[in-house]
Amino acid sequence: MKRLYFSALSALFSVLAFVATVSIKPACFSLFYQPEIPRGLKK
Repeated sequence: MKRLYFSALSALFSVLAFVATVSIKPACFSLFYQPEIPRGLKK
């Protein structure tokens, strides 16, 4: 039972880490490329 709980916990943590990475990366990119957005829209 303990092993099952540990595997479920690790799976949950990996999913949370994946979601955090997916949600944080676009935010970082939009912050970094904020000055480039008007230039990109002009194209």
